[in-house]
Amino acid sequence: MIATMGGVAVDRWAGFDRGRAVRLAAQLGLATWFAYWTWQTLRSYFESFPHHLDMLGFDARIYLHAAQTWVAGGDPWTAYASQHSWAAGAPDVAYYFTGPPPTVLAFVPFSWLADGVFTVGWMALTIGAAFYTLRRLGLPAWWILFPPLAQAVFVGNPHVLCLALILSGSNVLRSIAPAAKAYAVLPMIGERQWRALGLFAVAGALSVVILWPLWARYLADYAHIQAWITTATWGGFSATRDPRLFVVVAAALAALWRVDHRAAGWLAVPALWPAAEYFYATFALPLRSPWLVAALAVPGTQAAAFVPWTVAAYAVVRLALALGTPDAPEAGLAPPPDGR
Repeated sequence: MIATMGGVAVDRWAGFDRGRAVRLAAQLGLATWFAYWTWQTLRSYFESFPHHLDMLGFDARIYLHAAQTWVAGGDPWTAYASQHSWAAGAPDVAYYFTGPPPTVLAFVPFSWLADGVFTVGWMALTIGAAFYTLRRLGLPAWWILFPPLAQAVFVGNPHVLCLALILSGSNVLRSIAPAAKAYAVLPMIGERQWRALGLFAVAGALSVVILWPLWARYLADYAHIQAWITTATWGGFSATRDPRLFVVVAAALAALWRVDHRAAGWLAVPALWPAAEYFYATFALPLRSPWLVAALAVPGTQAAAFVPWTVAAYAVVRLALALGTPDAPEAGLAPPPDGR
């Protein structure tokens, strides 16, 4: 826009960076979108204050109780944490431990701690891991509001630490990730972290030999464990609830693997892992795709298969772009962490 001042033409928009303004507006819009859906995801915990605030760090206490039960000579897959009901006369709800033996062993060092002390320490570790992840990916701190990440942090699920370990620059730390969450092996394969996977395989084999009774108990309980977690998650958010959908999404990710093995490895967890929970969508963060995380921020419903269809759509778009511009770099991906 041109104006005159003292007879001299002046451009009022001189020095105005339109591109920067658009980027800022887009970031503000995405931050607002994240904040809205995070509140929709977590508000029930606050609206029933203080009854549901026992969910703060709740998941971590399940893992702690499993380790404590095993150390005491019991069956870790009978361990649970109780969510107190705020409705008059309603019973407490028990959530049982479902992880494999390496996960039990990973929490043994904390087994001597009381619930309160452990929860405080674990929540500090979880929050630190979340911000570490964002820093490793070059994402702004406000991405902590990404609803699946915010939910995982609130309940203290080891998923947050697992993600940080995979993105670390140490093969030793990466090798611990599958002990925190077994599905970590999928993105680790996509990232081709072979040394870390080798270390985990060796440690896992040794645990089978040395601690066979623990593994035998897990195998004996396995059918019950899987039945319980499927019921507790209402079938989960992944495509495993519908065999036909599973085939479609698996085929889409297999095709994506041909052009981008990293993206396929990360997205296989929320899209295909049995009884996947909402916060598994956090594994989309390493792709740094704004439209993908904007879509996955919406909780949706398991019945609508929102997560697997979103992942399938992402795979189709990436394939179309790859076919249209075969020499173009992989768009939207974070640079590999150091030390790879």
